[in-house]
This record gives sequence, C-alpha cells and structure tokens, in this order.
Amino acid sequence: MDENADARFRAKIVAGPSPADCWIWTGAIGDDGYGRFWTPTPEGGQRMIRAHRYALALVTGSLDDLDELHVCHVCDNPICVRAEDSPTSHLYAGTAFENMADRSRRGHHNQQAAAAFFRHETKQERAHKARVLRDHVRAHGYDPEAVATLLRGVTAGQQTLF
Repeated sequence: MDENADARFRAKIVAGPSPADCWIWTGAIGDDGYGRFWTPTPEGGQRMIRAHRYALALVTGSLDDLDELHVCHVCDNPICVRAEDSPTSHLYAGTAFENMADRSRRGHHNQQAAAAFFRHETKQERAHKARVLRDHVRAHGYDPEAVATLLRGVTAGQQTLF
C-alpha cells in the first residue's frame, strides 16, 4: 500500500466519539451511495476503489487479499469505513454467500409489496442519504444524534421502538 495514498485516505475520515460509532467517509461518493477513493497505478494512472474496501485493506495489508471477497458492513452505513482488527470493526471480509446471508438476515432481500416497510432504499436514495450525511459531517463534525437521524430517518429525540 502507498503511504501517500494511506495518508490521503485517513484525512477523509471523521470518527465518531464513542467506541461503537461509525467512521464516516467524507470523500467522493458514487451513484450507488458508497465512498470512492483513487489510488495511483504503476503505469501512472489511477484506480478507483470503494472506500470501505480500501479501509479493510489497510487492516489486512493488501487489496489483493480482498480480490475474491466482499467487504460487508455490520452497521448498514455505506460510507462507514471503520475497519479494525478488533470486535469493534464495522467491516469484515466475507464470501458472496456470507454477504447475501447477512443481507437476508437484515431483511434487505425481500422485494414483495408486504415487505415495503423493511425494504432497503434504492441506489439513488442510498446515494442521496450518504451525501447528505457526508456533507453534514463535513460542515458540523460528528454529532451522534444527527448521524442517527440522518442514517435512520428518525427525528431528533425520537425513541426507537426496538
């Protein structure tokens, strides 16, 4: 991994104050709602990598280690880059099967009309929500209540049901 790229990457992260908080990516966000990061190639060009993949590669030591794997989020926040070699990590490497099983456990697989209440947002909605969150954190820093409001769509001070 390139030290200059690593420093550029780390400069685009705002970590939440508590040990369980997300680390918010404040760089570029693609049309799918996931962070994007560019690294130099040996030929002098650039390669785009999703920010959460790069974050986990910093822990594993190599992007090549992740070639055949998905990088899964335990927090359902596409711009979270909290990758650690500890139980507090929000990212982990998994197979396509493990990623789909996790998706199913979270109810993101059911496209029936009766499941609309639990259905995950579209890519466009996810991208919009991610950009609003990123822009808020850029402008105001990490405020746990505001982050929860923007991630979950709850109003300030509203109690969760579960």
